[in-house]
This record gives sequence, C-alpha cells and structure tokens, in this order.
Amino acid sequence: MKSASLISVFPLGTSLKLSFSMKSWAVILFGILVSLFAISILQVNAYTRELYLLQDYEAKISQLTEENKSLEINFTKANSLNNIGDFVQNMTFVKAENILYIKVLETTALAK
Repeated sequence: MKSASLISVFPLGTSLKLSFSMKSWAVILFGILVSLFAISILQVNAYTRELYLLQDYEAKISQLTEENKSLEINFTKANSLNNIGDFVQNMTFVKAENILYIKVLETTALAK
C-alpha cells in the first residue's frame, strides 16, 4: 500500500513529518460519514415529531372549535326570551298592594 505523507512546519523552524496511510484516511472518512448519517437521522426525527405535533394541534383546534360552537348554541338557548320568562315566573316577587306617586318638581317618582 502506498502511504501519503504530510509535512507540517512549525513557526520555530522545526518540521514534523506525519504520515497517514490510506487505512487512516478510510477510518477518518468513515467516521465523518457515520457522524453525518447520525445527524441526518436526528434531523428527520425532529422534523417528524414537529409534523406529528402540528397535526395533533390542528385536530385539537378543530375539536375545540366544534365544542365552542355547541357551547354558543347552548348559551343562546339558555338566554332566549322564553327561558327568561319562565325564570321570572318562578321567582318569588312580592306584589305591590298600594302604589303612591310623589310629585317632586313636576316629575313623578314611585313610592311603596
């Protein structure tokens, strides 16, 4: 096997000869490829999780919208004039026996 050599020159003038064989380059490149593959798997996992959460939130929003519509309908039914009339009839009001009007500065006020 043929080996490639790399010479590194330091500032003080000393030189260091480093030799890397093809096997070393292969191990380094394999490590880089495995790292990139692992990073891509993590990114796909994060992207998938975000899509799932987005779909889940959209489903919750549509469910809450439907629930809100039904609550509005129920609220409208509860506040209808017929129900208010029934409510007033069931209340225990005291009937006024005698009504006296007091005249104050030519305006009328109610007194019991």
